Amino acid sequence: MEPSDIAKLRELALLLDLAYLHHFMDSTRTGAGYKSAEATVRLEFGNFWYRKKNPTERTFGPAIEQVVVYSSVFSAARVSYFDSIDDAVCAAQDWYEGAKKIQD
Repeated sequence: MEPSDIAKLRELALLLDLAYLHHFMDSTRTGAGYKSAEATVRLEFGNFWYRKKNPTERTFGPAIEQVVVYSSVFSAARVSYFDSIDDAVCAAQDWYEGAKKIQD
């Protein structure tokens, strides 16, 4: 994981928080019925076989295999898998923009 990935993860968390804040600004949405895992982010570095087949040459730790975001609010799949942090950030930007439009 590169140092720049930390900044991207912070951006991802911020975008998710903002999207949820806008979503719940609607007084009809109380949060009841939503899962406690909403907006969680998980990084997966692969299993032993993945790491053996894809050794990292980075000095900052293992390579991220995928980014997992849980959202029953913004994703029909509830659990979304992304190949990179950048892909997850793009999705969170779209979710945030969509949540803002509801408020306009």
